[in-house]
Amino acid sequence: MEVIELGDVDLNCPSNCQIHNTHFFGTDRQIIRRGQAFNFYASFHNREWDDSVDQATFTVETGLRPCESNETKCTFPMGRCLDQTCWSASYKTHQPKCINISVFPPSNACLGRYILNMQITSCGHTYQRCLGDFYVLFNPWCADDPVYLDNQAQREEYILNEHGILYEGVHKHITSRPWHFGQFEDGILDICLKILDMGASYHHGSDRDHCWRNDPVHVSMVVNHMISSHTTNSIMKIPENNDYLKGTKPFSWNGSVPILQQWYNGRCRPVRYGYCGSLASVMCTVMRCLGIPSRVVTNFCFPCSNENPLGINEIFDCTGKNLCGKDKLWRYHCWNESWMARRDLNQCCGDWQCLDPTPLETGRGSACSGPTWVRSIREGDLDLDYDGHYMFSRLNSNYAGWLSQNNAKKTKVFCDTWPCGQQLITKSVGSEQFEDITGSYKYELGSVKSKEAYYRAYRRIHPGYCNASNCHIDRELSSLKNPFLSDSGINMRLKMANCPMYGEDVQLHWLLENLRSEPKNLKFNLCAQIITYNGCPMDQFWKDSVTVALGPREVKKIPLCVSYSQYGPYLSDHNIMKVVAVSDPECGEVLMVSRDIVINRPPVIVKLLSQPRLKVPCTAEISFCNPLQEDMKNCIMTLEGCGLFKEPMTIDLGTLASNQQARTIVEFTPYRLGSHRLLANLGCHKFAYCKGCAKAEVCNHVAQNGSLPVNQNGSLPVCENGSLPVNSSGVAPAGDPGLNSTCEYICIPVCNPNCNPGGPPVFDFVYLPAGHPLCNSIGNPGFSPNFNAMFDSGCDPGLHVICETVPPATCTQMPPTVYSTMPVTTSNPAGPPMPHVVFETGSAPTHQPGGGGGPMPYSVSVPANNAWELQESGLQAHQPLALKTHQSPATHPPQLLSLWQLPLPAPSATLLLTPSPGLFAPRGLALSVALSGDLPVAQPLPPPPAQAPCLCGLQLPAQHGTSQDAQATSPSPAAPTTHSQALPIAPCLDPSTLCPAQPTIPCPALPLPLPMPPCRAPPRAQLVVL
Repeated sequence: MEVIELGDVDLNCPSNCQIHNTHFFGTDRQIIRRGQAFNFYASFHNREWDDSVDQATFTVETGLRPCESNETKCTFPMGRCLDQTCWSASYKTHQPKCINISVFPPSNACLGRYILNMQITSCGHTYQRCLGDFYVLFNPWCADDPVYLDNQAQREEYILNEHGILYEGVHKHITSRPWHFGQFEDGILDICLKILDMGASYHHGSDRDHCWRNDPVHVSMVVNHMISSHTTNSIMKIPENNDYLKGTKPFSWNGSVPILQQWYNGRCRPVRYGYCGSLASVMCTVMRCLGIPSRVVTNFCFPCSNENPLGINEIFDCTGKNLCGKDKLWRYHCWNESWMARRDLNQCCGDWQCLDPTPLETGRGSACSGPTWVRSIREGDLDLDYDGHYMFSRLNSNYAGWLSQNNAKKTKVFCDTWPCGQQLITKSVGSEQFEDITGSYKYELGSVKSKEAYYRAYRRIHPGYCNASNCHIDRELSSLKNPFLSDSGINMRLKMANCPMYGEDVQLHWLLENLRSEPKNLKFNLCAQIITYNGCPMDQFWKDSVTVALGPREVKKIPLCVSYSQYGPYLSDHNIMKVVAVSDPECGEVLMVSRDIVINRPPVIVKLLSQPRLKVPCTAEISFCNPLQEDMKNCIMTLEGCGLFKEPMTIDLGTLASNQQARTIVEFTPYRLGSHRLLANLGCHKFAYCKGCAKAEVCNHVAQNGSLPVNQNGSLPVCENGSLPVNSSGVAPAGDPGLNSTCEYICIPVCNPNCNPGGPPVFDFVYLPAGHPLCNSIGNPGFSPNFNAMFDSGCDPGLHVICETVPPATCTQMPPTVYSTMPVTTSNPAGPPMPHVVFETGSAPTHQPGGGGGPMPYSVSVPANNAWELQESGLQAHQPLALKTHQSPATHPPQLLSLWQLPLPAPSATLLLTPSPGLFAPRGLALSVALSGDLPVAQPLPPPPAQAPCLCGLQLPAQHGTSQDAQATSPSPAAPTTHSQALPIAPCLDPSTLCPAQPTIPCPALPLPLPMPPCRAPPRAQLVVL
C-alpha cells in the first residue's frame, strides 16, 4: 500500500470560534478555550485513512523554550476517542479522503499562543507538517476550569461585555461615566499576551518559563503587577503630586484600547497618565480578554494611612482649611474583582477575588495588592491571603478630625463622621444601574458578626493584642474616634439646595439645632477648598465668618452660597470641593461640620442620525453648549467607539463663546455587529473632560435568507441592486431607476428670502423622499437646469444623495444614558454626513423624555392660516424631511436644522400653524409627531399623485384612529408605553411655498411640474398644538 499523502487542512476557524465563544475576536484565527475540544479537517490526495497502516501524532508547544517538564510542550497520538484529562486527539470520517480531527486541550493547559504540528507515519515512512498556530484561553464555560462561572448572564456581563461604567464622585453624590473595555478589538489579545511575557520576571527568574500560565491566580498577580507597579515596563503611570503636564490628563481617557495600543506601540513604555479608575479598567480588559471573569468596583471613603493601619487622621486649621498631612482620605477608589477558585486556599468553587493595581503607600513603600478573597476580608481572616490586612484596614479604618492651632497643639473636634468603606458598588448584570456589594466586604455596621470580624482582624494586624480582651480593644478604638456633635448639645449639617453644574453657583442650607434648654452664642469660620479624588487638599478659595445665636431648643437654617466666580478659577479637572464650618476655639468646644460637593460637568449630547449598519456609512450629531459666562478656549472634541471607529477622531472646535453651542455631524462606518457605544469627550483650557455617549445597535443591511430585510427599529431598506422593495401595500418609493442609485432622499434647491436685496440668490435645500413626483421630475436624465451662471450645464443642479439607507420610520426611544448629567434623548432623525461645525447662540435644545414635552426653541415657515390634520390618507411612506440650508451650493455644505418634537394630545389631533413675527424661520418644514402606545410597524404606501393637495397628512394605524370618523369605529388607544413611533407630516408641495423670495430678488426658475407663480415671502410661524 502506498504512503498516504496529506493534502489541504482546514482549521475550521469560524465554527470553532463560535462554539468557544471567541468569535468576537474575529474568525480568521483559531482562538479556543481550554477544557473544550476543537475540530479541523484533513484531506488526503491518494487514498482513505487506514488505522492499520497509518498513525498520526500531534505536538503542541508554547513559550520561548517549550519543555514537557514545564507543561509547555506535549506530544500525543490520534486515536478513536478523546481523553479529557490531558491533551488528546481523535478522528472520524467526514468525507471520502477526508477526516474530521478533534483536539482536546485540558482544563489545566497553559494559556498562550501554540504551534500545532502533525506527524504522520504511513507504511513505515514518517513525515510531519506544521498545521499552524492557535490560541488557548481560560474557559468560564468549563466546569473543570478554576474560572468556571455557572451563570450565563454573568458570563455575558463579565467576559463578553465590552462596555462598562465607572462610578465616581462622593457617597452622597455618585456620578458615572461610560468606559470601553474593548477586549475583543484587533490586536488586544496579542497585547495581553505581551503583558504576560513582560511580567514573567515577577516569578523570580525564567526557570518557570510559561508553566505558571495555567493558574489564574498567578496570571492575575502578574497582570496586577504589570498595570502600574513594574519598574520600567508598567502599562500606566500615576502622576506624582497630581502633576500631569507631561502626559495625557488622567480623566480624558474613554477606554482601555488606546492605552494598551500606546503602551505596545511605544516599546512597552508606561503611558502617562492614569488614575485608579483607568488602572482598574485596563486590568479588567486584560482579564476578560484572557478569559477570567472580571469587573470594576468603586469604594467611597477610602483611607490611605502610613502609620496606623486602622486609623485615618485629617487635620484642619482654625479657618476650616484641610491641611496636607501624611494620611489621605480618598473620596473614591476603584479596583478590580476577578472570579476564580483558589486552589491555593483549597477552594472547590469560584468566588470573587480583590485585585488592586493602584500602587498605594503601605509604610514599606508602595505596592499593589491581591488577589485577596473577598469573603476573607468580610470575616477578618487576614492570614489566609495576599495583602488581606491592607484591604481590611482600608475598609474598616476609624476616622478622626483634628484642629491644629498656632502653637502646634492639636485638638480633637466634635463632628459626626461617616465610616470608611461605607459603600461599594459595581455595574449590575445586564443593566446600566449600579449594584451595591457592600455586604460582600463588610457585615452590617454594629452587628455582632461585624464586631467579631473586627476583633479577629485587629489581633492579626496588631500582634501585641493577640491575647487582649474585646473590652480592651474597644477602649483603644474609643480613644481614636471623635466625640459626636450631639455630645456638645448642638446638631449641625450642611444640606444641598441645588445640584450645581459647572458655571452655576453652589447653594447650601446650613442647619443648626440647639439640643439644650440654655441659649448658645457661637462664632464660626467657614471656608471652601478644592479636594482631589485621592484626598489631596488644594487651594482654599472662599472664607467667611459668622456669629450664630441659638435660643433654647431653637432650629435655624442659614443659606450659604459659593458663586462660580469664586470656585471657577480653581476647579480645573478636580470637580470636588469641600465646605467646612468650624467653631472658634476660644468659644470652648470645637464643633465642625463639613460637606463634599460634586460639581457636575456640562454634558456632550450625542445623537445617531441614522440606523447603524455593518460596513455602511452612518452619521451622528455631536453638540455641546458652553454654560459659562466666559469663553472656552482650545476646545477639542474626541470621538471613539469600539466597533464604530477604528481610530479615535479628533475635532478642533477652537473657542466657544459664552452660551454658544457647537454642533458637528460626523460620519463613521461600523465594522462589527452588535451593541456598541459612541463616546465623546470635550476638553478645553478650563477642564480636560466633559463626557457624552449614545448606544449604537449595529445590524446587517442585507437579510441572510433572501427576504426583505427589516432593521431593528422596523424600517425597510432599499435593495442593493436598486430595485424597489415590495410588500403587502405595494411598491415602496425609491429613486428613479435611471439614476442608477439606491438613494432615498433627494435635495432640491429653493430660494431663501433672508438674503441681501440686490445680491445673488441664496438657496435653501429641501430633502424629499426619492420616488416623489417632484423629485422624479427634477432628477430625470434629461434635466437641463435653466439657472444663472452659478449652475453651468453639466454641473451640480442641486440633486444630492444624502444617505443610502432608509431613515427609521420608528422613533425608538434611547435608553437612559450612563452619563449621569446628560439628558435622555428620544428622537433619532435622519441626516447626511457633514464635515463642519454649526454654531448657535443660546442654550442647547433639550429633548424631553417620553417623546415630547414642549416645542424646542426653533420656528418653521409655512403659509399663513394653514392647518394640517392627521387623517387616514396621506404620505406615510415618506419619512420625516430633514431640512438643510446654506448660502451657496457651490461653496458651503448644508447646515442641519433640528426636527420638531411635540406630544400628540389625542388619537386625532389638528396641528395649527399660526403666524409669529420676529422669529427667524428657514424655508421648509420638518415635523415629527411622537404617539405613545404599542404601535405596529408602519407599512410604506405608493407615492402620492403629482397633483398632491396642499392639505397633507399621514395614515395612522387603524386601531388608533386618525380622524373623527375613524375614531368612532376604532378601539381606544393602548396605554402609553415607553415605545414611540415617529409619524411624518409631509410639507405642502405648493410651488409658492417651495420658492419664496423677496420681490427685489429674482427667483431662478425650477423645472417643476406645475407653473411657477410669483415669488413671495410667507409669514413666519410657530407650531401650536390644540
